[in-house]
Amino acid sequence: MSFLTYCNEVLTNLHKHHLFEEERYFPFLESHLGAGTMTGNVEQHEAFKAPLTTFETLLNDLRSNKAAWNVETFRKSIYAFSNLLKEHLAEEIDTIRPDVLKAKITREQLDELESETKKYMIATTSLVKDPQLLSINGDGVNGAWFPPIPGPISFVTKSVLWHLHSDWWQFGCCDKYMHVKPEFAAYEPTKE
Repeated sequence: MSFLTYCNEVLTNLHKHHLFEEERYFPFLESHLGAGTMTGNVEQHEAFKAPLTTFETLLNDLRSNKAAWNVETFRKSIYAFSNLLKEHLAEEIDTIRPDVLKAKITREQLDELESETKKYMIATTSLVKDPQLLSINGDGVNGAWFPPIPGPISFVTKSVLWHLHSDWWQFGCCDKYMHVKPEFAAYEPTKE
């Protein structure tokens, strides 16, 4: 059950991420970069929405014992959306390159977006679960976090909150100190 709960936490955060992009970030970018700028990103969201929903249904059925565990079915369900998601995440970087943003968006406009983003994140973040999920899926050794995680939050995440759901977090690609686990090292991205 712990693995399925971990998967559910990842899925919940993926939904929050895409909802934020579709409701706030993409409209902001389009309003400054031009109509249709984010169309490709939205179309990619739509492309993996159905297979992601299928995976979510399977996950919920497994968690409620409506379905029996079958590793091949589980893998196929993940593979049905993961390549589309990976492609989307790689391609959306080109739409948010600093040189593109600087040419069309002022510092004040970005500051306003940042302020609104902070409010949104505070309203939608679980302080008991989200910091751990980010820590165990974020490589703090090979790449610095932006923005940096404040020391007190890092301490509480690793030393206090970790223990609440350590059975979930064991499935992340990093340990509680944000070190990539050896079995995931081969998948570590390279820097540009």
